[in-house]
Amino acid sequence: MNSFPKLLFLLAMTCGISCFPSSTLAQETQRQKQEQGAQQNQYRDQSQSLQQDQQQHALQAYRGKISTKHGNYYLEETYSRASYLLQDTHEAKNFLNKKVRVTGWLDSEKSILHVISLATAP
Repeated sequence: MNSFPKLLFLLAMTCGISCFPSSTLAQETQRQKQEQGAQQNQYRDQSQSLQQDQQQHALQAYRGKISTKHGNYYLEETYSRASYLLQDTHEAKNFLNKKVRVTGWLDSEKSILHVISLATAP
């Protein structure tokens, strides 16, 4: 009878040790799912914000030449000779010193042109 409590204790310890990792694994999986959900929500919110910005601002086409200054890309507009900092584009370096047509919306207070599309112009 003396060995029965020891056997129960060993059984409980064995079960507790073997069950512990699976419970930890379940918690880790749950945490990862929550993080993925939060990240997806963040991307969705950023996308919706960008769409709202585009809807609030009138999209226009601008023609000019791409230049660079201090590591930033600018559009030097053909007609007005105004210079606008290009925002939201990584393609500008492919069009450096070329005539382009930029479609986007202009933040006139900061002279920033938010680019939607960029293409060479005749």
